[in-house]
Amino acid sequence: MSAIRPAVRPAAALAAAGLLAAAIAGCGSKPAASVSAPAGPARPAPLESSYADAAGTGWAIVPMGGSAAQEENFWELFTRQPGAAKWREATPEGVADNGGLVVTGSGGPAVLTGFLPSQDLTFSPLAATSDDGASWSPAGPVNPGLASSPDALASGPGGRLLALTSDGRVELGTSSGTAWTRLATDTALAATAAGKACGVTGLTAAAFGSAGAPMLAAGCGRPGVAGIFAESGGAWHPAGPARTALPASLAREDIDVVRLAATSSGVVALLRAGTGPDGTLTVAWSAAGGGPWTLSAPLRTGSRPLLSTAVGPGSAVGVILSGGRAETLSGPGATGWRALPALPKWAATLALGPAGQADVVAAHGGTFQDYRLGSAGWTLAQTLRVTIPYGTSS
Repeated sequence: MSAIRPAVRPAAALAAAGLLAAAIAGCGSKPAASVSAPAGPARPAPLESSYADAAGTGWAIVPMGGSAAQEENFWELFTRQPGAAKWREATPEGVADNGGLVVTGSGGPAVLTGFLPSQDLTFSPLAATSDDGASWSPAGPVNPGLASSPDALASGPGGRLLALTSDGRVELGTSSGTAWTRLATDTALAATAAGKACGVTGLTAAAFGSAGAPMLAAGCGRPGVAGIFAESGGAWHPAGPARTALPASLAREDIDVVRLAATSSGVVALLRAGTGPDGTLTVAWSAAGGGPWTLSAPLRTGSRPLLSTAVGPGSAVGVILSGGRAETLSGPGATGWRALPALPKWAATLALGPAGQADVVAAHGGTFQDYRLGSAGWTLAQTLRVTIPYGTSS
């Protein structure tokens, strides 16, 4: 089976579109504050990711093609419907996607995809679908472009959107991103009492909380603080797990909130702490009605880099680390991390489904493969050939 990947927009057309996008986006945004950005880096999760909604509709984002250094890598979006055995390629057409993709949905068939800047593309076009990716229509854009984070774009009640940009701004949008207003910046958040208590090093994710309040995640330069904030009454307040609720092993560690995602059962956050052999990952869940956070036991990752993340039904979480290691948590109340068998070659991300189902999406060149976990280990369930438009990215 072959999925034809259409050629991307030529560079000259992209530059022209960029001028139009800047004009559109500028009409709805406040001027940028002339202050310095917070010191220190923030470490968001890799763009390789997947999520599945409560009904089981799955979305996976993986890079395919060739070398990123030679601009021959193309990010692809795949979807699988509830009860379906096969994935299908659903990447929106007509826009260069060498910089990466992010996707957001609030449940149901309506989903929004954002293209990260790359090469001549200096802003982020958006594409909207109302039929689970069978067809797409232009939306957005976001200018400047989206940050390189899987949660840089978030959907909320009433069609509201949050966009985290590459320069640390947070924009609040409506109507599929046709109008944006400035909600916050990393520097403004860092100057608040909540931001000072965290020592904000940069924003890493955006989401809407269970009551519809905008939420932001950040890296913190003060040990033992999980940087999750919620907006209320025009001010930002701490909204993450209290210091006293965090595992004792994190008390002296700087924490980055690398994922912040709203699900049908609440909000899930992935906390990364420590460096080198002391590196850990901890998941925090907040119920749909708000209230206290439930925390998992820390997963000791050591020096293994985090390669991909997955969020599934019931706020299940999965991660892939270097060396072919993968771990999952079934959701709040899980007794511990579940180590999966050694992953197939070219594993790109996990895909979590209902009733604890786990798949591995593998991608190499133009070949997409889905491996299903069963009692005998990983079994190849699907191979999909994707036509990669080599030589069209400039």
